[in-house]
Amino acid sequence: MRKIYMAGMSHKVADIAVREKFYIPMDIKTETLQRKPFDELLILATCNRTEFYVASDRELEEGELVRYICGLVGQKFEDFGQFFYVKCGDDVAHHVMNVCAGLDSVAVGEDQILNQINRAYETAHQLGATGNSLNKLFQSAIHTTKRIKTETNLSKLSCNIPFLAMKQVLKTFDDLENRSVYIIGLGEMGSLMLKYVQEYTTHIFASSRTFSNAEKFADVLTPVPFENRYDVVGTCDVVILCSACHDPIITRDEYAAALKEKSHLVIDLGSPRNGEASIGELPDVTYVCVDELQKVVDENRRLRVIELEAAQKILQEGIEEFLQWYRMDDVAKLINVQAEKMMRMASEESEKLLRSLPNLETAESEKIQMMFERFAKKIASEYLYKVKDKNSPEDVQKYLECLCNVSS
Repeated sequence: MRKIYMAGMSHKVADIAVREKFYIPMDIKTETLQRKPFDELLILATCNRTEFYVASDRELEEGELVRYICGLVGQKFEDFGQFFYVKCGDDVAHHVMNVCAGLDSVAVGEDQILNQINRAYETAHQLGATGNSLNKLFQSAIHTTKRIKTETNLSKLSCNIPFLAMKQVLKTFDDLENRSVYIIGLGEMGSLMLKYVQEYTTHIFASSRTFSNAEKFADVLTPVPFENRYDVVGTCDVVILCSACHDPIITRDEYAAALKEKSHLVIDLGSPRNGEASIGELPDVTYVCVDELQKVVDENRRLRVIELEAAQKILQEGIEEFLQWYRMDDVAKLINVQAEKMMRMASEESEKLLRSLPNLETAESEKIQMMFERFAKKIASEYLYKVKDKNSPEDVQKYLECLCNVSS
């Protein structure tokens, strides 16, 4: 059986100062998936987690996957191995189902992680990095999550990271109507952030590394060229950073030089962080990174208890369905081998019969061959595939062993 493994770190086991060291640029991710050293590989990288999923015909050595990840980003296993969790077999299925459903997120039940997993799966699949095992695992997780969102109200009560950021803004400034907000980064998170901000103020500025991305929203905000960000960042009451970058795009010294004398709130949704953490040491500046938004999550938990119970039930059904398939995978291969053996035997017996009846018309010979073939298919259906569907893998294995002994 091809075994499945995973290794990763998240907001639960490592703070952002550690997680940002394991940021993987898209070009490195693509190259890694194309040149994968494992039979199957999928990489999930978000602001709150970096996880590698592997399916392998050989058994991975202890620490092998974590060492591989550390080597990929140029970090020492001895320094960061402690921050990783490692799982294999059934535990991988439990983990990915919980992650995909948003039950392992900062904001429990949030929707964004489903889109991120969908993209991670599509990328790996299109690059030929996944196979039967990871395809089934992630397809099952995505399907189960969609069931949860359809059959429960969990997502209606959930809050994604931009939602949490908006709550933080409203806690700091009761009234945004006469205050200005500057968003840097207009990807998926930045665009969602913009939707929330629009509900409270029209004084909005935004930058993107590609200026045309900011210009697309010119009807609701003032586009600012990325290189001119310091002309605006110090004058705005709220700065929201959500750009994908490896190095900080807002430094302490340049920000300090641009600041006006009033209260400022900087919310950094980047991972790695978009701003230097020391920004928060400046007078009249409040700096909030992704990890600190966890404090806001607690307010919504009480309302979601009932919906969580319903979601957990659906989740368990999805897990059990996948594990049944996973355990049956090798059994299914053996059954197909046995079914093909039955078809060959039927073909051999029909040929023997036809050799003893040389004067038969061609049409009659074909009828006899078809009858043997149909009989073999019926036997396979009745005594192989139905046995697989209604029994445990262990019982099916014993049945196949008995069948092989009889046929031999």
